[in-house]
Amino acid sequence: MELKQVWMSRDTQKQSRYSLRTLGGILGIVMLALVLTLGGTVLGFMNGWPMRIVSVGLWLGVTALMVLLALRLGRNTVRDATLYFLTRDDRLFVADARQLAGMGHSALDWAKGTVRVQRRLREMARSPVLPAAAEEILRVEQIRENRTGYAVTCQLRRFDQTVTRRTCFVIRGLEDQETLLHLLELREGWSGSPELRENHTLHGLLLSVLAAGVAGVLCVLSHPAVGQLPVGIYYPCLAAAFGAVCGAVWFGVRQHRGE
Repeated sequence: MELKQVWMSRDTQKQSRYSLRTLGGILGIVMLALVLTLGGTVLGFMNGWPMRIVSVGLWLGVTALMVLLALRLGRNTVRDATLYFLTRDDRLFVADARQLAGMGHSALDWAKGTVRVQRRLREMARSPVLPAAAEEILRVEQIRENRTGYAVTCQLRRFDQTVTRRTCFVIRGLEDQETLLHLLELREGWSGSPELRENHTLHGLLLSVLAAGVAGVLCVLSHPAVGQLPVGIYYPCLAAAFGAVCGAVWFGVRQHRGE
């Protein structure tokens, strides 16, 4: 099909550094976590701090930092890998370069997949064509704005003619972003602001955070170094805190996406 317009990130338009940024970002996060953990441990020993409390503090702090950095890295990879295509007959398509290139399952295959994604993005920047596996946006169910862009819940027609429902993302900073958003709004069938719906994801996030806080307090009070509660409940509370943190991360990612 003949293309009228293509939307891609500015990094992809210049010369994609997808593989370098993705692999370098992951390595940087891991190295930062190791440095902070080792540095905090050494500092604790040098100053004679209670190492049990120091270890818990490091675990919570480093984990929270890694989650935040991973979310930021994920946002950047989505921005660079997502492409939108408008054809001459006004059909709108979306494609994820990660799916087009294939990422594999093992760590080595995944790393090789990032190189293939980068190569595919560079080819698209030089000579844009509609990929055979691109999905046509038939209908937009909801558009929600978040801090970094827009989460668009769509009904998509796949290359095999099956229809599926998926959330696509329009990250801020795309060139001529307003035109793309207008085309998406037309497919939703509303004018003005989208209708607000009850945010169950936010409720789940708040409950998970509350549960993690309560379990964390119980962990501290039942720790042998504190001894305000029976020691026997320490590990069950620690497991509950870990589960609540995982739930908070899950709901936080959905809230960040606008789902």
